[in-house]
Amino acid sequence: MDWSKAKNALIVAFILTNIFLVYHIQKDMFNKGDLQIISDTYIKNAESYLVDNGLKLAIEIPREIISLPVLMVKYKVFDPYELAKNFLGENFEVLEENIYRAGNKQLQIISNKKFIYKNVVEEENYALAEEAAIDISNQFLQQHNFLQHGLVLKQIYFGVVEDFGEMPLYKLVYHQTYKNRFLGESYIHVYVRHKEVVGIEAMLLEQENVYGQKKRVIPATEALLRKMNEILQDNVYDKNITVKEMEIGYYFNPADFNFATWDTIISGTAFPAWKIVLDNGKTYYVDALKD
Repeated sequence: MDWSKAKNALIVAFILTNIFLVYHIQKDMFNKGDLQIISDTYIKNAESYLVDNGLKLAIEIPREIISLPVLMVKYKVFDPYELAKNFLGENFEVLEENIYRAGNKQLQIISNKKFIYKNVVEEENYALAEEAAIDISNQFLQQHNFLQHGLVLKQIYFGVVEDFGEMPLYKLVYHQTYKNRFLGESYIHVYVRHKEVVGIEAMLLEQENVYGQKKRVIPATEALLRKMNEILQDNVYDKNITVKEMEIGYYFNPADFNFATWDTIISGTAFPAWKIVLDNGKTYYVDALKD
């Protein structure tokens, strides 16, 4: 068999299928002013196509098509001394540039945009309910002025985290939002074990203004089709690749700047994007603006 020809045939078939599906998106949409809804028939056809190709769905594919603006955002910049005083108190020592310590507590600040806090305590296998872990986390964030408007608890994980030893703990994942839509990549990860916070990692964005007029985003089905091949290739050894979450929001991607990464840039544009989350925790973003 000529594998090169076979591969090319598959690529052509995939492109033709996508053209067919995108055509039916336009044909099977119901207009409701600024809101459009895709027909049930098209949704079912798209679901069947995705599942047949190996991408399972543990969600209902969003049907609405909305219009969103573009956001101008900047990274929140932390003052190293003030941040160290906030988490470590007045009496801390400087180990090296932007690494501070007070007793068992240590704070590392990276490019004044990202920080990692650790409270090294003796490992104990103390039973802690999820609700108690949430309360401990929220109280700690509030105490240190990080429980702010727009910060949403999105995920809770209980298990072993390599950086915190062999005893399981809770990892609470908070995301920022803008008008109830995710604003990525910005996050606060809080680690809780036996009644106290043992670690935090955070990198936050600040919304500056709205740029231009609202633009209609692509349907969720189109986003899944665009990303399907990448997801399948990225999880080639996973026999049950399953989408467990999908939502529309805003994504600021430093990779859009060929010359920079998150630690070298200050501000930029957060475009409307679909976020696709798999059951194995991997997250993918798809530009949601029409070409």
